[in-house]
Amino acid sequence: MTKLARHARILEIAAQEGGVSVTELARQMGTSLMTIRRDLEELAKGGKLRRTHGGGIPVEPDVARFQFSRKQHICSAQKRAIAREAASLVKPGMAVSLDTGTTTLAVARELSGIKGLTVLTSSLPVASVLHQRAECDLVLLGGAARRNSPDLVGPLTEDNLKRFRVNLAIMGADAITRDGSFANDTGVARICRAMAENAEGVVLVADSSKFGRTAFARCLGLDEIDHLITDDGCSPASEVWLREAVAEVTLVHPARPRTAGGEGEAPAAGADEQVSSGGGGNCAV
Repeated sequence: MTKLARHARILEIAAQEGGVSVTELARQMGTSLMTIRRDLEELAKGGKLRRTHGGGIPVEPDVARFQFSRKQHICSAQKRAIAREAASLVKPGMAVSLDTGTTTLAVARELSGIKGLTVLTSSLPVASVLHQRAECDLVLLGGAARRNSPDLVGPLTEDNLKRFRVNLAIMGADAITRDGSFANDTGVARICRAMAENAEGVVLVADSSKFGRTAFARCLGLDEIDHLITDDGCSPASEVWLREAVAEVTLVHPARPRTAGGEGEAPAAGADEQVSSGGGGNCAV
């Protein structure tokens, strides 16, 4: 791919997703991290992109989009690995609910090709990913748009959720402790509870940065979660209490960029992440 083609593709992805990350671009384009960094610097100097730590965003994004985009680039390799594992649980003909968040957005991107799939979501980015997929019936729950995040909350959203029953509720968290999963926003916490109450199974997807931190509103107790998927950055101590409280815990091992001669190389396309579940695995926070 030529430099001009790469630049055009970078700008296209940034416009569609509200931002880009160096590691994800390198993976998609099959080139080195250093090459992508140079591309982003050139685009930033030309006023076509705004450089951020680990990536870039469109020059004039709205505040909500900026904040959401910035979160996408935190632990992006871990989120992709977690998302692939979560998507493997979704079978043809299932109905699934996805809440807001960058990890559930990553799950949405992994749901292609599943026949007869129905997805309920309160997330506008998730809806934008899925609405053109021919194999997916999308139900966007109504409600009030949160001021600083592109998702829907409120009594209308909660009431709409009561009208449906899904096989799996796949949701994220802003923090996870021994007391359960937590969100920074009370409205989001209420949506999480409503989704869990109307699902046959609850899957929590969260990268290891969510452990050892706190958030304002409790969503679910650990005993209300059927399956927790995280990455191998979680501490051995955390793994112990997670496995004691949650029916099933899966740790994924994200593919990480290789380095050669001081210049980072993107992982090979289609490289599989390793997964450990049941009683084994290493978790580090």
